Amino acid sequence: MFGTSGSKKPSKPPAKLMKTLARRGPHRVLSGSLGIVGMDGRVFAPSEGTHLPAVAFGHHWLTGSSRYRDLLYHLASWGIVVAAPDGQRGLMPSDVGFAGELRSALSVVSHAPLGDGGITVDPRRVGYVGHGFGASAAVIAASSDVVAGQPPIETKAVVALFPAPTTPVLEPAAATVTAPGLILASPTALDTVDANARPLARAYGGDVVLRTLLGASSRGLLERRTPKSLVGINGADKLTHTQVRALLTGFLLHSLTLDTDYAGFADPAAVIGKTLVADPEVTPEGELDHVSALLGAKPRKRRGKATAEIPVP
Repeated sequence: MFGTSGSKKPSKPPAKLMKTLARRGPHRVLSGSLGIVGMDGRVFAPSEGTHLPAVAFGHHWLTGSSRYRDLLYHLASWGIVVAAPDGQRGLMPSDVGFAGELRSALSVVSHAPLGDGGITVDPRRVGYVGHGFGASAAVIAASSDVVAGQPPIETKAVVALFPAPTTPVLEPAAATVTAPGLILASPTALDTVDANARPLARAYGGDVVLRTLLGASSRGLLERRTPKSLVGINGADKLTHTQVRALLTGFLLHSLTLDTDYAGFADPAAVIGKTLVADPEVTPEGELDHVSALLGAKPRKRRGKATAEIPVP
C-alpha cells in the first residue's frame, strides 16, 4: 500500500532537519555483546534513559554487525536502542531463520534492563531495520506470521535499506505487515536480480514510502575498517551513509516516538534533500527485464515526463 500523508503537519520541514540528523545525536553511547543472552551480535544504547524506543537490525548477505558500527552507533546517539544479531552469515542463509533471530534480539532488549540496569526499552515502541538480505528478513520479522516458532511482536516501524530478494516467503509475509514502512533504494535498482524495492513496496500491507537516493548504492552503505578508521573515517560511501543516517533516524524518531517534528520523514509528499518518492505501482517506460539487464542491454530512452517518481523541485 502506497504511503499517505499524515493528518498532522510536521512542525519542522524535513529538508532542514537532514543536516542535523546526519550528525551524531546528543546521547553518549554504550555498546555491548548479545553473547550474554546466548546470541552472536552487538547492542548499542544511549548511556541512560528509560522506556526508550528500540529496533533490531539485520545485516546484508555475507556481512555482520561490524560493517554497520557507525550507523548503529548513530541511532543510539539519537536515543534509539539497537540490537544487531550476527546469525545467518553463511553462503546459504535463511531469511526466515534470520527473521526469527531478529525477533529474539528485539524481545531480549525489550524486556531486559541494559547497562547497569537503569536503561530500559518500551516494548510498545519497537521496530525492525535491515539492509539487503537483512531488509527482507526484517519485513518477515514484522509480519503477523509465526516465524521460526515465535509469535509476532507488535511493531511500530519497518525500514528496508536497499532490500534484496530472498525466498517466496517474503511477499506473502510483507502483505501481513501493518506497521508504517520506509524503503530506501537506488533509483537504478528498484527491481533487478539483486534488488526488490518496488516489488516489496507493492506487496507491503501497511502504509509504505519508497524513496530513491540519488547517487547512493547498496554497497556504499557497508563500512570498512582501514587505517583511516583511527581518524573517524568508516570506509563507507559518504553520500550513501549521510543520506541513510538522516532519513532512517528521522523516520524512526517519528514512527517509534510519535514526535511530530519528524513527521515529514514518513510523508510521501514531503520534499527531502535530493530524494525522489517512487510509486511502486508504476513501472517506468523502457525499464529492462532481469535477463536483459544481466546480458548488458541498454534501457530505452524515455519520452515525455517521467510518471514513476515525484520530482524534487
